[in-house]
Amino acid sequence: MPSAADITCLSSSMPNDRENRMQRIGIIGGGIGGLVAAVRLAAAGHRVDLFEQGERLGGKLNRVLLDGGVFETGPTLVTMPFVLDGVFAATGARREDYITLKRVDPACQYRWSDGALLDLPFDHDALIDAIEQFSPGQGAAARAYLEHARTVYELTKDIFIFSAFDGARELIKPRNLPLLPSLPKLRPFSTLHAHNASYFADRRLVQLFDRFATYNGSSPFRAPATLMVIPWVEIGFGAWYPEGGMHSIADGLERRARELGVMINLGCGVRKIVVLNGRASALELSSGERREYDHVVSNADVWVTRHQLLGMPVKPPSDPSCSGLVLHISADRVERGLAQHTILFSDDYAAEFNAIRYGAHPDPHATVYISRSCAADQSLAADGRENWFVLVNAPANGVGATGSGSERSMWAGQQEARAEDVLRRMEAFGLRPHVHAMGIRTPDTMAQQWSTDRGSLYGASSNTPWSAFLRPRQRSREVANLWYVGGSAHPGGGIPLVATSGMIAAESIITTTS
Repeated sequence: MPSAADITCLSSSMPNDRENRMQRIGIIGGGIGGLVAAVRLAAAGHRVDLFEQGERLGGKLNRVLLDGGVFETGPTLVTMPFVLDGVFAATGARREDYITLKRVDPACQYRWSDGALLDLPFDHDALIDAIEQFSPGQGAAARAYLEHARTVYELTKDIFIFSAFDGARELIKPRNLPLLPSLPKLRPFSTLHAHNASYFADRRLVQLFDRFATYNGSSPFRAPATLMVIPWVEIGFGAWYPEGGMHSIADGLERRARELGVMINLGCGVRKIVVLNGRASALELSSGERREYDHVVSNADVWVTRHQLLGMPVKPPSDPSCSGLVLHISADRVERGLAQHTILFSDDYAAEFNAIRYGAHPDPHATVYISRSCAADQSLAADGRENWFVLVNAPANGVGATGSGSERSMWAGQQEARAEDVLRRMEAFGLRPHVHAMGIRTPDTMAQQWSTDRGSLYGASSNTPWSAFLRPRQRSREVANLWYVGGSAHPGGGIPLVATSGMIAAESIITTTS
């Protein structure tokens, strides 16, 4: 269970702290980070305008309609639900009145090409038993692994997740000195793969725990073992799914924002942050209108904000997090024994990540992720159909409106061929569906629709021990009253971390105006 510190550190002030001097806040982008910052700032008495270039709020956490079904575009489950609880509590509300979360059990089903299958239960102890039955002798290894990961989470959460971050200087601050003797437990100079292999004798379990590096778009063969906290977070706090689909999280936050008086502007992009004397003085909108603000919060990709909205001559990250090839498939409803979330593992995981690092397209034998939200809510699919969200990790080589990436798209004219590769891979597992309708999303799609650097999902990757120290913090170094939120900023990607970024930025603004 989360400690009290996990929740209370998200909000240092009581809601409706009207004694603060009212500030005009402009928020660029209506993803989860922007929405969270908006509700917290509005609850503190500030005037908040939110600008979203799309037709709906949610950013990557969005939906598309196809063949009568509803399909996710981004995250397909929720972890660390106490973070959302803390967000709503900080505005004087209860999360349960806006978002209903239900446990996903099994959390995920894993399949290998030799026919092996493992359902990982929601419950921690049941999960240990399931691993022991799957691979005798490995249950004890799994328990020890998760206990180590839990310890690392407890040691690092207040420094690396739930607080404003000051880079490497954090480690020498008096409040954090107690962490130093425990640094070896973090195993920062070992890769996640090497760490996992040191615990598990079964290569399939090594691969299973390697997979969690992809949660922030990284490679288990390069990312530090400290990322062991990711499987602990999912297993220790459980996997959850919101009633009505993932976008209901954005819907709930939008409802709270409107109640608090946030002015939401849809279909309204921002083309420039106007800077005067080192401070953001105004936003120039896509309509040509200019509005003045005391603080600006950007939920756009950090590099895109700096390069495109500030006009700074900055280079994009040299090692971006991965992107993805997504298929939205309206399939016949047939009993195939699938869980809500299913992984079809590749036979050569190292080759798959080498293809992501160096290749133009995913390995045709890559790992396939299948999410069927209809398993939680059949109303999300048309009658007689299932709505399959199918994902293969892909290189961040998209071409969009961000001014980065290749001049010529590597995906142009290749979408159908790459989709067929994925369908053939599913066929090898006996799981190729009968397709009634299919939508294809590539790194190009993600670069264009989300204004992300080359379609990368989380900004820079976490493939070095220094990644956490180099990730952009909430407060801009160049513009005093500009704040960054979202997956490309501290503390990283995924709903709970993105929400936390919004809370950190909001609390920092509230502190500066008290």
